[in-house]
Amino acid sequence: MTTYPANFCPYCGADLTGREIEGRERQFCPDCERVVWRNPVPTAGVAVVGAEGVLLTERAVEPGIGEWTVSGGHLELAESPREGAARELREETGVRVAPEDLTLLDTFSAAPFEGKRVVSVGFGVRRADTAGDPHPGPEVSAVEWFTPESFGDGGEVFHPPHGQRFEKAWRQFE
Repeated sequence: MTTYPANFCPYCGADLTGREIEGRERQFCPDCERVVWRNPVPTAGVAVVGAEGVLLTERAVEPGIGEWTVSGGHLELAESPREGAARELREETGVRVAPEDLTLLDTFSAAPFEGKRVVSVGFGVRRADTAGDPHPGPEVSAVEWFTPESFGDGGEVFHPPHGQRFEKAWRQFE
């Protein structure tokens, strides 16, 4: 299994070829006769909603430098989506939440970036159920509260499809 397209078999090192398997073109190793499955990367995020709006982050890393998102990122090996979402919120904004306080909000599959596709599990939480003052973490250039009416007033743009998660969180938790 790989996240990015592979050139060589991860099992034996042979050059991979393409083969139609189950109606799709797949990478295949002719030497060890294995399909090299390519899978999306699981991510998770959490929208914090309070009286001042939804807490958003401005990306300082690719993809989408300068675009705005709900906090989130890649799951680590032993994490549940709730645990990963809570960790990413803390790392990106300094805001803490107990994973069990998160409410499932949505899922989405983002457009591929450099050949990698992510699938994101989104959660929401009320600001009253969190702790800590928001501040930008290392992968974030700014954190701010926005309502649907205020977003874009300063030229802000969403990293797709985070606008839908923002809207859904606002409607569900306002």
